[in-house]
Amino acid sequence: MTFKAYSPEWAQAYKDEINRSAVYKQAAAGWEGSVGLVVLAEPDKNVPEDLGIFMDLWHGEARDVRITSRDEAEKADFVISGPYSRWKQVSKKELDATKGIMLGQLKLRGDFPTIVRYTKASQEMTECTTRVPVEWPDE
Repeated sequence: MTFKAYSPEWAQAYKDEINRSAVYKQAAAGWEGSVGLVVLAEPDKNVPEDLGIFMDLWHGEARDVRITSRDEAEKADFVISGPYSRWKQVSKKELDATKGIMLGQLKLRGDFPTIVRYTKASQEMTECTTRVPVEWPDE
């Protein structure tokens, strides 16, 4: 089954994939806090408005992953934002999220050293996205 990018069904499949990952469970064992991903609109790529992904992550478990408004995602403990095309690059493993933050291609609100400490968990979350079949709005 293929999921529309950033649909509630995609979010559920992504959450399930994270929770199946032994690598993530170990790499994020000490993580406490929510992460908001803000996907900025790119109307020319069929993404007409900003959207958010709110992730409640706790000690190696994704307790919740849901599609929200940008405002809701920005209430998370850590917020990473970037244009749709940049997030698509992350999802396709063309860009490492931590490297994207360091290069200014993604913006972080939150404690960067904490994010760096959990780079392996972040990379495994990206691996999890690659295991969820997705239909991109601009393809």
